[in-house]
Amino acid sequence: MIRFTSVADARFDPQFKDRVLQVYSLFPELQGRPIKCSCISKGSGLLGTARSWADPQQIALQPGVGRTTIAHELTHLLQGEGVPHGEKACDIWATARLPEEMLDEQPHYLLGHWSRDRWLRNRAQAKQLCAQAIEVRRTERAYIRWLSHKFKQLR
Repeated sequence: MIRFTSVADARFDPQFKDRVLQVYSLFPELQGRPIKCSCISKGSGLLGTARSWADPQQIALQPGVGRTTIAHELTHLLQGEGVPHGEKACDIWATARLPEEMLDEQPHYLLGHWSRDRWLRNRAQAKQLCAQAIEVRRTERAYIRWLSHKFKQLR
């Protein structure tokens, strides 16, 4: 279960805590594991971070970040357990996992250069392509290059 630190508890409003718990509920692999959620100060340059090696495992978030960022950080806790290491891989697995309506931000490491309008127009297709990329990875290690090529076709 996620436990908010005292600082996060004080700085995260109830709606944001609910958002974190809502995204966490989509990660059945993490259920039953103690996970600490702390707060990152605004202006630090980081939206989120994760420490899978810590005991308990930890994520830290800036107050108010989107579900996509929350899912990205939770996905880091699964790397090495079926999710390959790397920021782009983390974006792919997080995007494939979230329901389309929860894809509120474009995945930074994959599509940070896209405009918000382009993301909103193409997020359903991007989600489908991320799921396909996970399947492509089973036989093709250049799955991220494959996915990048497919993203370029979306306007």
